[in-house]
Amino acid sequence: MKTTILLSLMLCLGAAAPLCSGKPPAPDTSTATRPFAPGLVVTEYPRHAAQANDKGNFYVPLEQLGEPVGEKYVVESLDPWKWNTERNAVASGFLEIEADGDYCFTTRSFYDRNLLMIQGEIVCGFGDGDETVATIPLKKGGRVNIVSAGFVGGRGASGIQVRWKPPGQTELSPIPPRLLSHVDDGSVKPKLVEKVGKQTKGLLATHLITVTDDFVVEAYRNGVRIQDSQRTLLNEIFGATVERMNVEIRPGDWLVFHVVNNHMRWDGSKYFAVAGMLGTNDFGFVSDPASEAWSVCDDPDRVRDFIRHRDEGTDVRASPIAKPWEEGDDHMRQNAGAGFPGKSLWGGGASTWIKFVAPKNHPKPATLPGVETAPVKEVSEPESIPVKPAPPPEPKAMLSPKRWPVQILYGMYGSGDKNADVTLRLKEFIEQKKTWFAVTPSSLGIDPIPYWNKSLWIAYVKDGVRREVRRYENEHVLPESFYGPQDAPELAKWLPETRWRAEKGELQFHADHTATGYGFEGLPQWEALANNKMRITWHDGHKVEYFFDYTWSSFREEGNEKATFNVMQ
Repeated sequence: MKTTILLSLMLCLGAAAPLCSGKPPAPDTSTATRPFAPGLVVTEYPRHAAQANDKGNFYVPLEQLGEPVGEKYVVESLDPWKWNTERNAVASGFLEIEADGDYCFTTRSFYDRNLLMIQGEIVCGFGDGDETVATIPLKKGGRVNIVSAGFVGGRGASGIQVRWKPPGQTELSPIPPRLLSHVDDGSVKPKLVEKVGKQTKGLLATHLITVTDDFVVEAYRNGVRIQDSQRTLLNEIFGATVERMNVEIRPGDWLVFHVVNNHMRWDGSKYFAVAGMLGTNDFGFVSDPASEAWSVCDDPDRVRDFIRHRDEGTDVRASPIAKPWEEGDDHMRQNAGAGFPGKSLWGGGASTWIKFVAPKNHPKPATLPGVETAPVKEVSEPESIPVKPAPPPEPKAMLSPKRWPVQILYGMYGSGDKNADVTLRLKEFIEQKKTWFAVTPSSLGIDPIPYWNKSLWIAYVKDGVRREVRRYENEHVLPESFYGPQDAPELAKWLPETRWRAEKGELQFHADHTATGYGFEGLPQWEALANNKMRITWHDGHKVEYFFDYTWSSFREEGNEKATFNVMQ
């Protein structure tokens, strides 16, 4: 007879089913008279000796986990549930079954280091692949035991997602929290949740508002598709769309939006912005290409991991839109609030995936003063052909582009073995006019393979270093992406002796990484962190990180519009 932690868990929960009976699990009835409370009980265990030195050995049988550490606590949902990253953990309780039939289950975590048990039998094993879907028969009319276990090396802070497909449902979805419960014997205290007004403290959003030109194909929260029943189309403007998505977002969660744009419409303009809402004109987070929380993926081969893994692909930052749909901001203000402080952003192609990772301590955006906007007329049939905006004005000139001479070596535009040499055209745009252009046949003056998606390869020399870059169909290419600093060392060379003005005064940077200026005390120290990011340590030791705009003509503190410095030319 096994005397294991697993059997102890099952007995505590009132289960008597064998571990591997080979028979369909039956619903549990032995606890029918016991008091139940919502959610599953989480018990955490210390790192096991087998996990101490071998970084590749993460699995430990449940009966060998040892003595629990810390207090037990309750999680109300398995979408996902989280635990201390340096520990092993088991979430256990009951799942209510409302219909007879076959039930499908799947689990997902970092490298799939988890397992799922129903009625004492392993349904989804450790490391069996997050694509694995197990099917078991269950009977209506009672609760079955459910155990979800996570291990050291499974990134407990990102959590485990358990999904199911009950009879009559066409696709996998999160298990409704109302069906999860545990025996309430008074020994486990639920975590207290402090309320702020009508909102929950720590919650970044109760719903999302998106404005897209053209539309969101799919959206995902923590790697799981947001269901159609959670999405509402609020408005459609000649193909552009406004949506509300009813999902709650907390620190540590991540969102992915698959957005598309038809570059043949409206002279190639596009738009995507999102607001995480706590109420009208009350923002938990907003889209902002200057924030490291926003990243993009344009490679379909990498999209699967980009969606499913929180930190995958976050090194590729989202970009401002060179030619945004001019009505987009108005629609955001009308549907999210007049003080919407966010900005539109995009990836590299007409079809792109945009990710937001909610930091642990995400600063709440400051609501802007209300902006009066004329209401956008909703029409079913246009009275006349709508006119899209003219190309935007040239971006502000950089401080001194000549300090970074650029020579275009060649440009090839096409797909497969059908390519056209567009070197002279690129030299005109980048070296002579220093203006933005679109990766389209009309801009590049040739179409080597009509009706196919094409890409543009560019080889160039900057500051004596040969570089190559690939841009995709319908992407807008900015001259600053060639002339501007490409990494932290280049920013460190570019910044000295430049002068900047803010509300408080003026600041000048020096080659010894000090800064002097009117209106600022002491001798601030600066350091370059990326091509568009730096840190300033002020006289009192306070360290602040700043982000440059895409023309390097201003920089500002993230989340603080007042702390903006503009270049003095």
